[in-house]
Amino acid sequence: MRLCAKPPLPAATARSTPERLSPEQAAFWAAFLGSPAAPKDAEARFHSVFGVGSGSDEGAALILSGAKTATSSLPSEFTPGAAPVPGSLSLLTGANGRPLAVVETLSISLMTQASMGDDFIKAYAEWPDRDAFVRGMTEWYQGLDPDFTADSPLLAERFRVIWP
Repeated sequence: MRLCAKPPLPAATARSTPERLSPEQAAFWAAFLGSPAAPKDAEARFHSVFGVGSGSDEGAALILSGAKTATSSLPSEFTPGAAPVPGSLSLLTGANGRPLAVVETLSISLMTQASMGDDFIKAYAEWPDRDAFVRGMTEWYQGLDPDFTADSPLLAERFRVIWP
């Protein structure tokens, strides 16, 4: 099962705003803002709400356990300027959009699968080795873009859970 974190489709056209949150997500975000973990500029750094794969609890569990600290996206999933940047804060959701955590983007760079090192593949936490990673990623992304190959560029992101 592919568990890649995915932004909402169609392509994000601008940073999401907390006003677009469901009531449960808004309450979770408000609790985060009231916590010591929230940076003073947290509201300005809000980027998006995302689920892992199709919003699975299984994928979210990999993030919550600390096993998954990397993901990727097709550049075409974002309009120019709408991709997360280091410091962006996003709300991780599980099944049915249930809020589970706030994550912070640590880095994001344009890479191909071939340029992703073993440390990135391990942090992706979805496949046991490079060959399985390339096969799985290629299959997943060809479902979104039939022209995708292992040499196609991806936005490679590192992140960490900051709350709860």
